[in-house]
Amino acid sequence: MTIRHDFAGRTALVTGAASGIGRAAARAFAAAGAWVLAVDLDAQGAATTLALAREAGGDGAVARCDVTDAAGVEQAVARLVGERGRLDHAVNAAGVEGRPGALLDEDEALFERVLDVNLRGVWHCMRAQVARMVAQPDGGTIVNVASAAGLVGSTRCASYSASKHAVIGLTRSAAIQYARRGVRVNAICPAGVDTPMAARIAAASPGALASGGGAGYPLGRYATPEEIADGILWLSGAGAGAAVGTVLAMDSGFTAT
Repeated sequence: MTIRHDFAGRTALVTGAASGIGRAAARAFAAAGAWVLAVDLDAQGAATTLALAREAGGDGAVARCDVTDAAGVEQAVARLVGERGRLDHAVNAAGVEGRPGALLDEDEALFERVLDVNLRGVWHCMRAQVARMVAQPDGGTIVNVASAAGLVGSTRCASYSASKHAVIGLTRSAAIQYARRGVRVNAICPAGVDTPMAARIAAASPGALASGGGAGYPLGRYATPEEIADGILWLSGAGAGAAVGTVLAMDSGFTAT
């Protein structure tokens, strides 16, 4: 069941909007009345997301952007503010999964790619987003998509786990630095979610806990992207007004075991 949210008259920027959690979050914000900028390196996928957002009754635009490029991120944020006057909500969902293997099987290229997208990308986005939000009378909200692998170690990819631990550290640090200036920063930590990324992980890691549709989780299944989007919208809404630096695990019970 989808929770009912009201973001009428608000604006939202969502990275990683071409698929998965980013797509679900963009569509959910649009369905709740927000104008959404769907940001992704995959412009065609982001355009599909925008079409889905419009089907849900909302509106927005698409921005092609590589989150590892600080100038491109700044341009995307500036575009939204230029067109709509303000940035109310941001969701940083862009990320890569790395590849399976033990620490000694990883190489510099893997480490740099995973940290560049998952960590540096979030850092670029937060800097551009916070700068706009602190200049607004009533601030704004940011939700970073981390991972259950940011709460525990990973048997699959140490670099990925390290990147998501770091996202949580960035989230908490920014949260305490800017809360009194009206910017609430929080993170959400899924485990397996029924997305193209999860399908790639399962295909590359047969027999791993991440595979099998979450059969090994206490809940017995993956989360859906829509469930994670509901968590993101809750963290972004007035009902979570006291959530500052919150790290919300929505992981089908994975980290509870």
